[in-house]
Amino acid sequence: MRTMYRSTLPLTHRPTREGTIVDDAHVPAYLALELATEAWASALHHASAGAFTAREVVIVNVASDFSRELLVGTVDVEVVVKRVGRSSVVVEVGIEQDGVRAAVASFTLVHVVDGVARPFTHAQRRILEVSAGSLEGNTVT
Repeated sequence: MRTMYRSTLPLTHRPTREGTIVDDAHVPAYLALELATEAWASALHHASAGAFTAREVVIVNVASDFSRELLVGTVDVEVVVKRVGRSSVVVEVGIEQDGVRAAVASFTLVHVVDGVARPFTHAQRRILEVSAGSLEGNTVT
């Protein structure tokens, strides 16, 4: 499997609903999963030059494994396509901080058209298969 996308991203808190600024160093899991979602969405956009976006898929399953605490700062993310199905794809997002793997999140995404699951188009399938290393081609890093 090939890396579909790799980037260094900021991991921060956002203000609470009341507008209070959070100054805790610890980053809760939900914010790390939000960052992982942004990573696979960026991966789709970059791999397809904007032709295939997160708006065309829905998340039907998420699994995560945290092996260490994440702190406010920067993280390195790596997105890998694990499996391409007829209308679904499984992507894995690894999150490293200070050179150590801190979390892995796996997302099962289903292609939808007008709210109904539909097979990937030929062009979408090719983007995913090339990213997974199933076909020859370049990946975005």
